[in-house]
Amino acid sequence: MQPRTYTLKEAVFALNRTGTAEEASRLTRLVRHWTSMDLLKPEGAKHTGTGRSREYSADTIYRAAVLVELAKWRVPMTVLADAFASFTDDAQSEWADAIADAGEMIYLVMTWSENGSHWVVQRDMPALTVVEEWYDRDSQALEPISDGQAVPASVIVINLNRLLRWVRL
Repeated sequence: MQPRTYTLKEAVFALNRTGTAEEASRLTRLVRHWTSMDLLKPEGAKHTGTGRSREYSADTIYRAAVLVELAKWRVPMTVLADAFASFTDDAQSEWADAIADAGEMIYLVMTWSENGSHWVVQRDMPALTVVEEWYDRDSQALEPISDGQAVPASVIVINLNRLLRWVRL
């Protein structure tokens, strides 16, 4: 038996916390944009043609919920494109437990700087590792410099259990 898929309209309904038409319109635009940028993968064809809706798996809708949260914090698209498509690959068990809300808290810890991003899905307490890069402005290179001017990375921590509880599938 094939797993259930959801149309764009059903996906937007599942993601719409406020239930307003304005939020539904915004979410529709975001999901379409993220699909065109390959951050969300529909089941079947990405470009379905007139009169046919894209279909999304439940897992894809949960991933969209994470993107909606990151959009609130204005995470740049370049950061999302860097690693979002595979952020749960190394943490399939944790991701499944967060979706199931299986008791333990599961956190997404996302760190980024000018030269890339790092995504970690963790159980219990999130371990924050501040990634620092050293930037020599004269040579335009990342390397240790004498006066120790660190370029700090940005960090966002998301409680996946709480976030994914809002998804109405």
